Amino acid sequence: MNGFKKYIAPLLLSAALLGAGGNAVAANLLVNGSFELPGCSVSCVLDTTQKANFITGWTTFLSGAEYFNMPASIGGSVAADGVVIVDLANNVYGNGGGIQQNFATTVGAKYRLTFSAGNSRYASRSGDGVIQVKVAGQTATFNTPSANGGTVEWNTITYDFTATTAQTTLAFSNEQNPYANFAFIDNVIVEPI
Repeated sequence: MNGFKKYIAPLLLSAALLGAGGNAVAANLLVNGSFELPGCSVSCVLDTTQKANFITGWTTFLSGAEYFNMPASIGGSVAADGVVIVDLANNVYGNGGGIQQNFATTVGAKYRLTFSAGNSRYASRSGDGVIQVKVAGQTATFNTPSANGGTVEWNTITYDFTATTAQTTLAFSNEQNPYANFAFIDNVIVEPI
């Protein structure tokens, strides 16, 4: 019996912990919040209407966005979660880029948006950037971390909002000069609070 407890108890504890971890992921109301699907080998520019729905669950707007495999694109750098990220400062056009997703909400309920914002001085960029967020009729602007070198630096940003409709749109955008600024986002989560 002691041998049974010695081996089975840790397995049961591990299964319980894994189950609890799965619930945290399931709480995200967004699809593909870390942008891992479908993936990109190095850098994909999503700048046309044909590419607007390339990232599973998301749609680009304005001039689109860049979709990076971070370790393959900027040496020594990592994504905040997984390996791919979105750069809202699309370097093909100078008039801004964005990405958005619609998700189900309950009118009057409160939600928390959490995402990772990143920046780098790679390719002669300033190391600073701005991320604009629009959700539930509210607009907020957040600064990315100020990067000191070429390696991407990440900060976690949270923002609470109250749903005003049964279908809410979350939109991220940047309208800075893409040749001077990055505006990286990753690990986007919306959950009820």
